[in-house]
Amino acid sequence: MSKTLLLMGPTIMIFIGLTLIGNVPLTFALFYGWLLLIPVYSSWKKQNHSQWKFSITSRSLMLGMGSGTLVLVIIFAAVSYFFSFLIDLELIRLLLKKWNFDGKMIWVLIAVLLVLNPYLEENYWRNFIFEELKMSTSAGNAIIISSFFYSLYHLLSLIELFYWPFNVLAVIPIFLAGIIWGIFRHKSGSLAAPILSHVLADTGIILIYLVYIHTW
Repeated sequence: MSKTLLLMGPTIMIFIGLTLIGNVPLTFALFYGWLLLIPVYSSWKKQNHSQWKFSITSRSLMLGMGSGTLVLVIIFAAVSYFFSFLIDLELIRLLLKKWNFDGKMIWVLIAVLLVLNPYLEENYWRNFIFEELKMSTSAGNAIIISSFFYSLYHLLSLIELFYWPFNVLAVIPIFLAGIIWGIFRHKSGSLAAPILSHVLADTGIILIYLVYIHTW
């Protein structure tokens, strides 16, 4: 499978499920199906059954907890401060309802975002894609390229959820987070710190939803 398709595949899945069809559960199935199955298929095709490293050390815990907590606080504080200027609350609620992000399904989707999403995204971008790119370029370039395509598909939802230019500018911290998590993975040789940091970052996003958007 070509590297271009590997890099663009997750964005294509989001585009089909969210932009074309407008259904969050379907988008999750397409997107996470790709993140899970493509690395497995590639490993089987290359007859490479080695497991990716997940060594938990005190250093990886400190990196993951420290960076993740910082990102969580920044996300919640920034969105809370700019909320009334940048976000049309009713528009977001209508859009989420249109995407079937409502009812009892909400809690399933939140669980997916907090448990499955960090694991699969980090394994795909900071392990699988990183190693694929390293075959033809440096580790630094591999981190930058993988972070760019990681942040690309986030733009599809941000464009519809938030006002210009915040919807585009919001991709920048996502790209920077990808860079940081890529460095953690490269330096430690483990996904422990990136996954833990990612879990806390996603927790910040979920808190924004529960505090400001969800109707109880």
